[in-house]
Amino acid sequence: MAPMEPTAARDPLTAAAEPRVARDAARVGLYLHVPFCAVRCAYCDFSSGALSAARVERWLAAMALEAARRAPAAAGIRFTSAFVGGGTPSAIAARTFGALWSVVRDHFEFAPGAEITLEANPETVKPALLEAWRGAGVNRLSMGAQSFDAAELARLGRVHGPGKPGEAFALARSAGFERLSLDLMFGYPGHGPATWARTLDAALALEPEHLSAYCFIPEDATPMGHAALAGDVALPSPDEQASRYDELATRVEAAGFRGYETSNFCRPGREARHNLVYWLRRDYLALGPSAHGLWDGVRYANAYGFEGWAAALERREDPASREPETAASRADETVMLALRLEDGLDPRDHGPAAWNEVIARHGAALSAAAREGRLEQRGGGWRIAPQHRFVADDVIAWILARAPGAAFDTLPQRSVSSTACPIPSYPAA
Repeated sequence: MAPMEPTAARDPLTAAAEPRVARDAARVGLYLHVPFCAVRCAYCDFSSGALSAARVERWLAAMALEAARRAPAAAGIRFTSAFVGGGTPSAIAARTFGALWSVVRDHFEFAPGAEITLEANPETVKPALLEAWRGAGVNRLSMGAQSFDAAELARLGRVHGPGKPGEAFALARSAGFERLSLDLMFGYPGHGPATWARTLDAALALEPEHLSAYCFIPEDATPMGHAALAGDVALPSPDEQASRYDELATRVEAAGFRGYETSNFCRPGREARHNLVYWLRRDYLALGPSAHGLWDGVRYANAYGFEGWAAALERREDPASREPETAASRADETVMLALRLEDGLDPRDHGPAAWNEVIARHGAALSAAAREGRLEQRGGGWRIAPQHRFVADDVIAWILARAPGAAFDTLPQRSVSSTACPIPSYPAA
């Protein structure tokens, strides 16, 4: 695989808001999973567990083993982004983060101006940690707020109060962080319009550069998800979820944010470069339990659980299962991921061979979707019409169902249903 570098000549983090700066700067990413939380949230299905000194030391040792295993494939590659996710990366000590970053720097190279994001819970943000992160090169923080209502935070299993995000933002600004993102959630049991309005007021008052807002999806393995699926608690109706999303989009866009992806909004030029790597189907390595990567035409998924992942590496075995790509899977993923973006599916984001695969498999359906108003044609590509953004997955499923050999109902005038505004299966913020 040839070395990949940003095509933008200037620093991609400070470049002006030109049409393609962010997309061209998002070339190749590195994801690092921190599988520890002080308390597991009531809705969370991610791979995480309790902090202990022994588990942290074992995790660090296993991360070093995995980095050594993955590094040869990335020789000569300069990563344009890294994302430290979890779990709660901000829950580990400054010394532990420094040790992790030493492993990363020993094995991987970064392009000048690379975007380095770390996920943080507001209650864990402290001056010493901020200093350690800045010293390591972290230049973007993604903070999970979810709500600014005390009762909702308790219901979600969050351990911070409504005032903590503001305190954490103030500390981060004082430490020199100029790129802050805030995560919100809507559509969960008991979530209503009044608290959502107050949450949006509070979020916008903090003046973040980026906002992510995800609709709750019930996962049976979580307390809140199980209760919703069992009928013990009621979810807001699809119409109510759509209303919350519409209010979100209206409010944040009026405040100067652009909805550049279905669930993500930013000020001009402040897109999450790392997540664009995912949505544009560019290569990324991933380390840690449950981490998923795409590298040189092969998708891989590490063992979900900490024990299975660490034990495999300690035996000097690969902890990942692998799935080589096909022309059909590449075309399906390209359409599915790119159409979540406001600017949609654009031939400039893909090489000629990959674009030809998309047109061969989905060209007829994309054109039909444009004729029926589901998509809009833009230049040589397509995007989802603004009025359909909330149900983007329905539009995407309609297109994928019409591919040759697709195992879906393709009767005329019938839409393949999907869950509205799902949380993406990739780290995002």
